Amino acid sequence: MRFSEAFRETMFRFRLKGIDIATQSGLTPSQISSFQHGGNLRIDSVEKILEALPKQAKEYMLFLIIKEELPYPSLVDE
Repeated sequence: MRFSEAFRETMFRFRLKGIDIATQSGLTPSQISSFQHGGNLRIDSVEKILEALPKQAKEYMLFLIIKEELPYPSLVDE
């Protein structure tokens, strides 16, 4: 799953507002909106978004991203 898709799903699931994430991350509301709708951001901006998310929301978003990238979960335990 793309970061922007995971972000959009996380925002919906946790009922987060783009303006709040923008304020907490130091990004502009238009950057947050663009990312939510599939736009690209620099990696440092994505890091700022992750830092601004509540802990459970951050964990959920990262889970959405990695769950499709790890086809063999047993490899993680090795």
